[in-house]
Amino acid sequence: MTAKTKLDRLREDNCFLTELPDAIRIPPLGERREEVTKPMETASLDDIAFAQLALQSRSSALYAEMDSLRRLYDLARKNGAVGADNALDAVAEKKERK
Repeated sequence: MTAKTKLDRLREDNCFLTELPDAIRIPPLGERREEVTKPMETASLDDIAFAQLALQSRSSALYAEMDSLRRLYDLARKNGAVGADNALDAVAEKKERK
């Protein structure tokens, strides 16, 4: 039987930390031009802060993409498009009619 790590015990003891990753990705910083992957067991508070900033940036980009898709969908539907219609054509056709 394998002994539980500090990380395993922390995940078990705290329901808010069950999704902690085994390792974090720290983005390139300063003169270091490559991403670093570091095990959670050795991560400093600064490492966690930098990893969190990188995740927030990815999250913001994902949200912006999702919001743009929603807006395109809404525009196409407002222009009378139905499920099988091409969304870009539906939006472009409406503008051309004006």
